[in-house]
Amino acid sequence: MPRRPDSPVLALQRAVGNRATAQLLARKGGGSGRGTFETSVQIGNLGPIEISQSNVGDWISHKASASDLEVTTVMGKHSKELQQMADGKTKVDSIQVQSLTGQNSWLVVTFRHGVIRGYAADASSKTEQWKVTDFDAVHIDRTSIGKPRP
Repeated sequence: MPRRPDSPVLALQRAVGNRATAQLLARKGGGSGRGTFETSVQIGNLGPIEISQSNVGDWISHKASASDLEVTTVMGKHSKELQQMADGKTKVDSIQVQSLTGQNSWLVVTFRHGVIRGYAADASSKTEQWKVTDFDAVHIDRTSIGKPRP
């Protein structure tokens, strides 16, 4: 049986170690404006968008009280389009929340066919609140480099 090619993340981990790989994956990007964040959301092709607060932890821990994804994001170039999605009750094929956990693990929570609703910008125009409702499915992927650590 042919050997599977190594993942680029695993090759990086072997080259620089667990901690450096986790830091690299979580760094705030510059330059292109499409950097990564410790916690971010990708709404279809829109993003990544930095999350300042959310209830994604309720989804990760499978709390029964989690019914909608509630998010506060940092305002930016995406804000007008996000507001239009909410105003039009647009159904989005995929909403992915990514979060770095511990020193060497990250989670991706994918909401399928959800509707963006309740968009509201705060008075300071620095953050915006919105939620995802009426989705068909939620899928959680956990990835760790080595043994998960806090």
